[in-house]
Amino acid sequence: MKRTNILLLTGILSGGLIMPSVTVSAFAKDDQHEGKENHGKHKGWEKKHDKKFDHSEHDRRDYRRGQWEDHHQRNYPRHDVHVINRGHHNKPEIRQDFKDVRNARKEVQESRVELRKDYTELRKDRAELRSDIRNGASKAEIMKDRKEIRDDMVEIRKDHVELRKDQTALNSARQELKSDLRKR
Repeated sequence: MKRTNILLLTGILSGGLIMPSVTVSAFAKDDQHEGKENHGKHKGWEKKHDKKFDHSEHDRRDYRRGQWEDHHQRNYPRHDVHVINRGHHNKPEIRQDFKDVRNARKEVQESRVELRKDYTELRKDRAELRSDIRNGASKAEIMKDRKEIRDDMVEIRKDHVELRKDQTALNSARQELKSDLRKR
């Protein structure tokens, strides 16, 4: 009798301890997502197949990941309000610096194009020299081809120097722009 009483009491005690956890696990999903919504997925009542997607109702910028509350605390302008024109600079000195940087970039780009053209010319002249040697051309023709190759090498050296000068001018223009922007 003692054994059955002990088994009966342990069964009631263990059942009493297990029952509250079973009810909690049954409602765990609802409690976990209370007050939170998944904005990336449509809900059943939002699916209207006869209506086109209305961007005024759903704007993905409203559902940005991260600290959205921080954006409101910093008083960032909303997307439906005119955004501040941050890229515009009224000072003529800064605008001139931007123009200088732009012109320096163009100069660097033109120097690189010129250097590429000189390298292709050098390759063509070397191929012409090889074909002349293979075909047994005269010494005067071979000497002329070698002279062209030497002239191409001199031109490439000049273009390298000019490219370095343009790159230093670009770097100095960028530094000047950065220093002027820091002064604002």
